[in-house]
Amino acid sequence: MDYKVLDDFEKLSDVSPETIKKYEDKLPSEWIEFWKEYGYGSFMNGYFRVIDPDVYKDFYKESTLRLYKQEPVPVIVTAFGDIIAFITTFKDGKLKWSLECAYYRYMRNIFFLPSVDHFFKGLCSLDAYGNEEQYTFIKYSEAVEKLGKPEYDQCFGYDPILTKRSKEKLSDLRIVDTKDYLKAVFEQNGRIEDLMPDGKTIDVSYAAKIEKKPKRVIVDNPYELKPINEPALKFDNFNFKLCIIQVLMYEKELLKPKFDIYEFAKCYPPREINIDDEGYDPIKPAIEYFKKLEIPSSLAPEIKDIIMDGGDDIYGQIYPFWDGEDDYFDLKRVSDAELSQFPNLKLIQLINSPENLSKTLISRLKKHGIEIKE
Repeated sequence: MDYKVLDDFEKLSDVSPETIKKYEDKLPSEWIEFWKEYGYGSFMNGYFRVIDPDVYKDFYKESTLRLYKQEPVPVIVTAFGDIIAFITTFKDGKLKWSLECAYYRYMRNIFFLPSVDHFFKGLCSLDAYGNEEQYTFIKYSEAVEKLGKPEYDQCFGYDPILTKRSKEKLSDLRIVDTKDYLKAVFEQNGRIEDLMPDGKTIDVSYAAKIEKKPKRVIVDNPYELKPINEPALKFDNFNFKLCIIQVLMYEKELLKPKFDIYEFAKCYPPREINIDDEGYDPIKPAIEYFKKLEIPSSLAPEIKDIIMDGGDDIYGQIYPFWDGEDDYFDLKRVSDAELSQFPNLKLIQLINSPENLSKTLISRLKKHGIEIKE
């Protein structure tokens, strides 16, 4: 096999003749040849670990809720403890193999690939298969930089273990024993729901499915941005703009339409946004909406005071399940040009923690005659 992603393959051991014989009718011939050529080991800087199916087979079967009869064969474990397995199906009287992945850290599954070739080619061309969404390589690089690279039988695990509503934090990652960690995840969160309906073979790539999905047609979209026919306020700092939007849109209700993330999610043309799944991180389409939103300069005199609060409506529109524990919405800087647009602004209350309250910010606010409320 000549795939670039295998250039850094680190061999641990050969696959025994007994194992090859045991699985030669349960795995595609390409994978059997891969075993013979490379054996067990890791590749892509240790992210993927080629494993002995017998080590994880019983656990995989127990921890995934399945509706189909075919027995899966685990062949790879990732550096985050996700398990990739082959399953067999019959289509048009022929035996077909597909790859599936169980994401134990998220308690869900995302992708299926129809062949060994699709899998390796997809890894060779990251943009083509949306692999950051599937495998989180960037997150892996950050974890390796902070904690080092896990050994073959180790992985990065979250402490505390993630639930379906948890927020991922790099600071919560630890290097743990893979099997022990997966058992702990299973004990806490239960089985992963069914990975593939009986008899269904996925014969298109993850990216192809995205490309073929038609763009939604939204009639009379209330959130379609249109140019305003008057001068607009200028902003250099997004978080300051959010302060202004909070006052004009949600407190004084002068800026229309009043943005509602749940309504916006239904009207977003490229796709429907799932708030329950995506609301634990800033929602990028909402951020882009507010960045592009033009605010008439004629509304500037209405800004007399800004009382920032972690519960402000504007923050919930961008980051629905924000816990307020970080500095994501802190006002860290504001320019003279921005402040000069608001001559009536005389008072501001910040949500910044003391360590994020810069002397430059304080002096600039005072320079424009703005009192900082404790």
